[in-house]
Amino acid sequence: MRIVIIGAGWGGQGVCKALAAASLPADTSITCIDGADHLSIGATWQFELEGRAAPVSLPLADSCAAPYLKRAAASTIDYGAKTVALEGGEVVGYDRLVLACGAVSDPSSVPGLAEHAIDLSAKGFAAPIEAFFEALGAGKKTVHVAVAKAPYKCPPLPFEVAFLVDAIARRRGVRDRVDIVVTYPVPWPFGGPKAKQAFAAAMDEKGIAYRPNTKLVSVAADGARKTTTLASTAEGAEGQVDDITSDLLLAVYPHRAPDLIAPALLNAKGSVPVDFRTSRVTKGGVADVFCVGDACAAVLPSVGSPIPKAGEFAYKAGVAVGELLAAELGGAEAPLPTARSAQCVAESGDGEGIVVGPNFDAVFRDPDHGKPAFVIEPASATGKVAWIQKFLDTFAPGKAPTFAPAA
Repeated sequence: MRIVIIGAGWGGQGVCKALAAASLPADTSITCIDGADHLSIGATWQFELEGRAAPVSLPLADSCAAPYLKRAAASTIDYGAKTVALEGGEVVGYDRLVLACGAVSDPSSVPGLAEHAIDLSAKGFAAPIEAFFEALGAGKKTVHVAVAKAPYKCPPLPFEVAFLVDAIARRRGVRDRVDIVVTYPVPWPFGGPKAKQAFAAAMDEKGIAYRPNTKLVSVAADGARKTTTLASTAEGAEGQVDDITSDLLLAVYPHRAPDLIAPALLNAKGSVPVDFRTSRVTKGGVADVFCVGDACAAVLPSVGSPIPKAGEFAYKAGVAVGELLAAELGGAEAPLPTARSAQCVAESGDGEGIVVGPNFDAVFRDPDHGKPAFVIEPASATGKVAWIQKFLDTFAPGKAPTFAPAA
């Protein structure tokens, strides 16, 4: 049996960890294809603000994927022949294929977005924020945090960034000169009513304006100032709404599966539909193909909404796929997972945070009737540091770096 995994990120690490823990037949071949030499931990990027910590990257040679790693970039997949072509011409055959290749930012659907907005899903967004404050000068300035489209990677991120911008402005004594506004294309993106209440209350307390049901149409610039054209998505109120002119535009670009994945496998939002429990690809008529992580759309049947694009969910889906494949190889019935939850802390500034803990166990046990549950509660921001360290240790037992930001 030839198992090929494309991507050594969170989902790929989960697959590799589960396979490494299993007793597999001697003729099993496992290949994890990734062109990078490090896994960048995106949850550490915001700690670069005000020099709290350098972003962390984990060498793939120290990770769970190391025994199976093939340093190369996949270029095309022939699902009929069951082969993956690599850049450079080599072809790798498979019997089971796991797509763990993540999602990519694609600003092309919003004119001017790439030219005038900082991508919050890319490493390095701290530097433009710092530069904004260094050049603040006199007069009122506006920071616009915008989500272009949903779903996207790390649902709490844009709100965390808005909170951190608020905290920086207060520490510098310039909060009265900085307006902060967050726009979002749907009423609320994650965590249900409890999360909406907690985050809305925090934004209100900090004087951060929140405009839901507001999508980006285009962005133009006049010198350093950016004007964002917006439209309402609220039912019965569709149409253009007031523009926002900002001095710093921080945006979550639209996300989609990478070009490697054939359009026949994608839904209208550019993700790969999968069975939410097995992660088997359900579109395109392909056989023996699985997809985990940010590239996929794993819809919960009882509520009709997808599992969030978040690292912990990608990892756990990867583990489940690895266990399923190991069972198949051993001639056993493939297990169906009966639990799936995650938890992290969204920073809210000055050492504080909000626990975001979606739990889909009930849906995994009873797909037709089970309902999600959410833990939403105040917490110390040190919980985020602990969460990051937990996964560093999971991905590289005994070799993980220590993540210890300054207070």
